[in-house]
Amino acid sequence: MVIALEFAPFYSKIEVIFNAKMKKSVALIFLLFSVVVSAQTTDSPILFKLQGHVQDLECLELSGNEEIIISGGWGGMVNVFFTDSNYQPITTIVDHVTAVKCISMTPDSKRFITGGNDGSIYLYDRDSSEHFKQIGSYNLHRLSVNDIFLDRSGKFFYTGSNDGNISLYNIAKKKNLTIKNENPISAIAVMANRRNIYCSDNTGIIKNYDVAGRLISSLEGHTDQVNDIVLSRNNQKLYSASSDKTIKIWNVLNGKLDGTLVGHDWKVISLAISNNGKFLVSGSNDGSIKVWDLDAKKEITSYDNLGSNVKGLAISNDNTKIFVAMEYQPDSFETKGILVLKSGIEIKDKDVPKLPPKYKYPKGYEPKNARPNRNAPETPSKEKQEADKKILKKTSDIEISEQKPKKE
Repeated sequence: MVIALEFAPFYSKIEVIFNAKMKKSVALIFLLFSVVVSAQTTDSPILFKLQGHVQDLECLELSGNEEIIISGGWGGMVNVFFTDSNYQPITTIVDHVTAVKCISMTPDSKRFITGGNDGSIYLYDRDSSEHFKQIGSYNLHRLSVNDIFLDRSGKFFYTGSNDGNISLYNIAKKKNLTIKNENPISAIAVMANRRNIYCSDNTGIIKNYDVAGRLISSLEGHTDQVNDIVLSRNNQKLYSASSDKTIKIWNVLNGKLDGTLVGHDWKVISLAISNNGKFLVSGSNDGSIKVWDLDAKKEITSYDNLGSNVKGLAISNDNTKIFVAMEYQPDSFETKGILVLKSGIEIKDKDVPKLPPKYKYPKGYEPKNARPNRNAPETPSKEKQEADKKILKKTSDIEISEQKPKKE
């Protein structure tokens, strides 16, 4: 341990000056040879390990269409995977010098953005060959970018930083608006109107700002700092994770507390909500992961002893899997990466929609749009009837004809 501490400053200097191309080459080698998508035994909660990181992860992002998942960690490494049955790796990117702290992606998985521990921000686009290429870099903050949100259009992004500022950036116009919060920001949540931003910081208070930087409201109830916040898809509820070991549920419409989820033994540091708004996943710095039923406000599943510091979470669209970025000790020649776990949520078959009762018409009544009887003999069309006739005599007053004999 002493040796590791003595060489830590030296290692940091080497990492900073390390040639970028060499870093990328090393990263690609790890991705190709160390990314082992390993299926676990049926008794294990771990379904897969999406590996390829040499150092611990800090964040992950699952696209809205669930086509792509991205992981970011120390060493500036970003790994991109398809979420098909094989979790096929797409690419590795090493643009950040230090840790990648946050990632956000458009729902169609065509564009994503990253924020780093050094305050840097990089924007990427997906090309025709399914790889991502950097199309922009931004230096909006002096300190670590802890959270980032890319608008679904991919034209705007919002950031929260340790320098106490929230940035609202217009990519096309290269225009930045800054909201000064003063305290270091741990997380942000942007409303659907894109004009209101909630933020948490090193206090127990959650603040709601408008784009002009005016403080609209504050949510007070936690007794220790808030580490993460997420909005429900309908923007009616906000969920907050705190170092006071609780998760609070807030009514966005009236600003009141709707409930508190209690069960973690240590600081709660990360959250993710299901698309249908019925389930919440939470992670603690002691490594515990819990799945909550939000209607019943009770715990469904709890996982312990997988590692520590759950830094990022996501839940699949069908609610059967959860994706976790956390610190864990790899086995044998494994590298670090995302754990894919069973959610423990019981998936019920959807109710089959009931057909309306068949209407009984009065006896002898035949509706105009009634379906023809498929068993009844087909009635020939008027054109066919005319073609099958043999005209014997025709004048302006009469027509005498007979049916043509059918060919055998």
